Parts: sequence; C-alpha cells; structure tokens
Amino acid sequence: MQSLAEKLNQLTPEELIKLTSGADFWRSTAIAKAHIPSFRMSDGPNGLRYQAGEGDALGINDSVVSTCFPTASAIACTWDPELVAEMGRAIGLEARSLKVDMVLGPGINIKRNPLCGRNFEYFSEDPYLAGMIGAAWIKGLQSQGVAACLKHFAGNNQENDRLLSDSLIDATALHELYLEAFRIAVQTAQPEGVMCSYNKVNGTYASDNAYLLTDVLRHQWQFKGTVVTDWGALNNKVASLNAGTDLEMPSSHNMFDQQALAALKAGQLKPKALFRAAGNVARLAETPRPEFKGNRQDLLAKNGQLAQKIEEHAAVLLKNDDQILPLQPTQKLLVVGQMAAETRYQGAGSSHINPPAHTSILKGLTKAGIAYNYQQGYDFTNETAGQLTAAAVTAAKKAQTVVVVAGLPENDESEGFDRQNMSLPVNQNVLIDRLAAVNPNIIVLLVAGAPVELPWLAKVKGLLNLYLGGQYVGDAAAAILTGKVNPSGKLAESYPAAYQDVPSAEIYDQNPRSVGYAESVYVGYRYYEKAKQPVAFPFGFGLSYTTFKLSDTKLSRDHIQAGQSVDVTVNVTNTGHWDGAEVVQVYVGNSPKRALKPLKELKGFQKVFLKAGETKSVTITLPTHAFSEWNDEQQRWQLPTADKFVIVGISSAETLPPLVVQTVGKPLADNPQLPTWYITPIGKPSLVDFTKMSGLTVQSPIIPRPGQYTRLNTPRELGTHSLIVRKVAEIVKKNMTKGISDPNSPEAKFMETIVMDTPLIRLAQQSSGKLSLTLVDKLVAVANRHYFKAVFGS
Repeated sequence: MQSLAEKLNQLTPEELIKLTSGADFWRSTAIAKAHIPSFRMSDGPNGLRYQAGEGDALGINDSVVSTCFPTASAIACTWDPELVAEMGRAIGLEARSLKVDMVLGPGINIKRNPLCGRNFEYFSEDPYLAGMIGAAWIKGLQSQGVAACLKHFAGNNQENDRLLSDSLIDATALHELYLEAFRIAVQTAQPEGVMCSYNKVNGTYASDNAYLLTDVLRHQWQFKGTVVTDWGALNNKVASLNAGTDLEMPSSHNMFDQQALAALKAGQLKPKALFRAAGNVARLAETPRPEFKGNRQDLLAKNGQLAQKIEEHAAVLLKNDDQILPLQPTQKLLVVGQMAAETRYQGAGSSHINPPAHTSILKGLTKAGIAYNYQQGYDFTNETAGQLTAAAVTAAKKAQTVVVVAGLPENDESEGFDRQNMSLPVNQNVLIDRLAAVNPNIIVLLVAGAPVELPWLAKVKGLLNLYLGGQYVGDAAAAILTGKVNPSGKLAESYPAAYQDVPSAEIYDQNPRSVGYAESVYVGYRYYEKAKQPVAFPFGFGLSYTTFKLSDTKLSRDHIQAGQSVDVTVNVTNTGHWDGAEVVQVYVGNSPKRALKPLKELKGFQKVFLKAGETKSVTITLPTHAFSEWNDEQQRWQLPTADKFVIVGISSAETLPPLVVQTVGKPLADNPQLPTWYITPIGKPSLVDFTKMSGLTVQSPIIPRPGQYTRLNTPRELGTHSLIVRKVAEIVKKNMTKGISDPNSPEAKFMETIVMDTPLIRLAQQSSGKLSLTLVDKLVAVANRHYFKAVFGS
C-alpha cells in the first residue's frame, strides 16, 4: 500500500491544488487515481444540520431529523465536562449514522459583548471555562471516530460586518483572553480540524494570517490537523495556502485554482505549503471512520433523554426569595406568556436543527401533571398593553402563584446580525410590572441565548434562566419547577444590570469594520470586579434548593517555580435538606496595581454532587500555566516573579479569603507610558488610550464611492449607485429564499443580511458557480461606471 507521501508525489500540481478546494457545499475533493477519498462535513455544534440533498449555509433547505441539544450558552452553565463529553459522543454517533466525517464545532469565541448575535453558540466570557468545555465536547465527539472542527479562529466576536471587520486586539488580550480558549482546546483535545474565521485580526484576514495559523496554531500549540475556511471566508488562495490554510470551503467551482497554479509556477505559492495543505486534507479524508451499526431511531430517543438531562443541569436558578420554588402541588398556578406556548429551544442560522420532537413549557407542565391556567399575556409583535395584558392581570389577581415565561423572539438574536440592545421586548417588561403590582408571587422563566436587562428584578420572587434549552426544554423546566430536579447550573457569563455597564458598550458596533478592542483583557467579570461596577448576577453564580459551605482550604505549596504545580484542597458540605450539586471554582489573583491584569481569573473548577448533610474533599491542581503570563517579546508564556493569590469560591463574587502564592520567574517590567485606565479601569476606555497602549489604530469609517468599488464591496454598497446591481441582488435573494413563507422570519432576516452584506467575491465563492468572477467584475465595473463616465467620458 502506498504511503500518503508517495500518493502526493504522483499528483500533478493541478491535482494538488484541487485537493485544497471543496468539491461541493459539504464535501472535500476526491482524487480517484490516487485512491484519495472525499470527506463529508455537517453543521453543528448542538446537533447535526445534515442536508442530504442540495446544501446551503442557512438552514433553508430541509435537514435530516437530528437531536437538538441545548445551545452552547446553556451547556457551559453545567460546568460539567463529563456531561458535555457525553453530548459529544451522542452527536458523534448521530454523525456516523449519517456517514458524516466532520462536525463543524464547537464554537469557543469569547463573549466580548452581550449583543453579539451568535453568543448563544459560544460558551463563555472566560477562556478557561470555554476551553475546558470545548475540549470535553471535542473528546466526546472524536471518541466515536468523528472529526471536530474547532471554530471560529480567531477574534470573531461580532456578527455585523463579520466578513469585512478587522479585530484590533493588543497582544496581551489576544493571547491571554481571545486565543486562550483555543489553545486549551487544541492542546487538551487535539481536534482534527480548526475553522478560520471571516474577519481580519490586526489587519490580516484570518485565512491569510500566518502568525495565527502557523506561528501560533501549528508551531506554538503543535496543532497537527487541517485548517478549513469558514464557508466563503477565503480571501486570497495563494496567501491563504502560504499562511497555513488547507481547505477552501465550500466549493467555488475551482474559481481560484488557475491563479494558484500560476503563482506556483512563478514561485509565489510555496511548494512546501501546497504539499502541507494537500497532505492535511488527504490525511483527514483517509482517516478510517467506524460504521454505525445501531438503530438510528433508538439513538434519537436516547439522545433526546440526554438533551433533557443536560438542560436540567444547565438551567440557572438566579432568584428564589421565600423559597417560592419548587412549586407546591396544591398551588393555584397561572402561566403567562406566548413564549410558554411557543418556546424557543435553539438559535437561528447555520446551526438550526430539525428535531424529532420538541416540548414547550406548557406541554412540559401538562406532561408533569401540573394543573395551571394559561394566559397569553403578550405576543411577539411587541405591541404594548391591550386585551392580552389586561386578561393576564385579571387572572393573576385570582392566582396564588404566577409563572411568566419571557424571552427574546427569534428575530432578536441570530447568526448574521447583532442585537440592537440588551432589552426584552417592551410588552414583556410592561406585563411583568403589571402582574407584580397585583400578585406578590411572581416567578419568571427566561428563554434567551444571552443576557437581557431585568428592570423588574426586585419585584419578582423567582427567576430561572433556561437559556436555549434544546428540544425538551419544557420537560426540563417542569422537572426543576416541581423539585424533581434540583437546579445546579452556574452562569458562564456575567449578567450586567444595564447595557451601559458593559466596558465595550460605547464602542461595539459603532465602527464595525475597524474594531478596536479598547477594553483589552477587561471583559466580563475581569472588568466588573476591578472597575467596581455592580452587576445583576456575577460570573459563576447559581442557586440551588439546598445550601453549601466551603471550608478548610489548603495549598500543597506557597511558592512555585517553572514546571511545578499547586494542589488546592477544600471541603464542600451540603448544609441543606436536598441532594444537590455545587461547583467549586478556583481563581488565580493578581495585585490590584498590576497593569492589564484582572483581580482574578478562573483557572480550575469541579462540579461536586453531594447528598444532604454530606461533606467531600475536593482537590484541584493548578499547573505552572495557571500562574503564567504572555510575554510578547519572547512569544511565549512565562512565569513572573510576583505575589499571586489562590482564591476558592462558588462564584466570582462569593469566595473564601485569598491564599498567597509566590511565583519565582521572570522579573516584572514596568511601562510608565501605559495609560492609567489599563491599571485601574474605572469608567470606559478611550480609543486614544487604546492606541497608546497597543500601537493599533482604529480606522475611520469609509463610505465607498463609485470609482472605488472592488470585489470586496457588498451588493448593498454597490446597489446605492447601480440599478443593475440592485436587480441582480434581488434575483439572488429571491432564489435563495425559496421555501421561506414568512418574510419577517429570522431565516428571511438572515438571508437578507447574507445576500446584501456579503462581499461580491464571497457570494461568488458560495454560489456553486452561478456567480462567476467575470460577472462579479462586470457588476463592479457597472457600479463604478458613473465615476468613469464623469472623469473620462462615455
């Protein structure tokens, strides 16, 4: 049998280049003469969006029935890598049942700002939690012989203009925050694939970024797998191959292959880079995948039960005054809210899944045998007050307890666009206020993929955050409400009291194509704690029907040098009357006078299940890396000489007294020119200070004009001055929205964004050959013609 190297050496340059381009929307290219097969990909990561027929990136074409697990924003709240690994194994089995070789997930981008439309698909504001949960998912999936494709590498923290944005991130924040989750997942779980993002990072598109793809990913982290572009994220075929990208997806019908061949002959495309890319693609394709031998319907039934279990462990009890929960069987209960009857259970966009069944909150309560009256209370049109509100208020006066199901409609959060604000729909807030005025026993169930403002928080007794809980969210909610399940979820992100409290609030989406990450490392609890900014609920917070106590914290050493570790031991006692689970969280702290250093950072955690009255001893090991800091000059992590602190708690805000650990390493260097905001981040950062700190300059927004248009301009921009471009865009949009009955649906909104705000060259890449480079150039020329006529004449 020939080795892979021997096969590659027999291929022509044309065939090697062909291997680096997709064959269609979901498959790599096979080379029959060399016996190199193709491999099949499918969207994830909270289930499979497998399309047996014509593929698309948008969830428009029907997908094969698959389990819809809770989204990433929910599963991270389990703080339970073993349970997440079980989910990965389940998805892996479903993938094999459909002959899928690679699942596109997980997504572990940092939640920089609550308005990012895709936050439901990401884990956390904290890189350690995101990295460990992501690594567990990857290990579980790949244990079934299915490849994971970790995404979106890197700095993809917004949806608006994601295909053209430039994420400007200083070196400390880049490595200690935005790359750290990827590092943990790569080095812990070795995914077979990494997907590069659409955006630029510090001026260079991710697909062309040799520093990210080669220096960091391959050399520093020793990644051995295949780098795949996000769908349509290729910027320059030659530059991308040289930089470290291996596979262009989806098929562009070999649109750029001749350019690559010419560059190879001219010495611009490095032969070594081409062999690396072709070899990585072929190696992944040749990896043997086990056959599925079970019954798929039985698998779906089993996985549905697992999806419910995960949501039961993920839901976060945020408020429970007077022990209003769990509900008592004899209570006269009123349930209010359209979201109770039409409960969202997943996000919108490319991860949209077609489950075999799903349960609303009302159906879940009915199945659990809970007697209730129901009032719609509001509708998704966001009309305020009216008959629905009045009827709900009248019914609330006669009820003992009122459960209000509130949340974000599908149109408010989706891949492809960002949220406009952090508010719930106005009619929901008005309704809750009016219900609280007539009934003191209000419980709110939140259904949303990301934080929302809670202006009525002080007026309600109970608050249970379900996030987007998968296909059986209704059953899981009923189990928690009745006490069949004791909630144990913990927030994987801070819950700000108001959007203006967010450090990036004044910058985010104000200049979406040149994005200065002016807050640097001060994201989430890293900012709120050091800036002394109160929040509604802190990172790591979550209540239970029982109570817990931490005691007797001990460290194995109070000095650490390179290569050493510290064991942290603490006793956990269930001091209540229910069996339940607590999450022990271990943070490493810094002196408050240190620049670009939060007061503390999560470096270890463990979920512990305890019977009522039981005590367990928990030991969490902190390696040298937990105390290390990024040295950009040396391009490596180094242990400093400093006083660090080990802080143990059950949330970022509820901790035991810190224990000092002296680290012995590289002496700390002062930077007297650093703006004081990066030492004491009070208020909001300025872009002027950001430039002084980072050396990066945010570019002013540019309004393109005729004569300046290129392939990278969007139909919306070109259509401003060209009726022809507008008509072509409308035709493309009409063809791509076939089957969408509701023009106001999230799918339609997503499609509008995809067509109108995608650069022409990227649309061509995703058009399966229907939009050629020649036509792209003609459309650009038409849009520019007004300028050329004015300057040169007709």
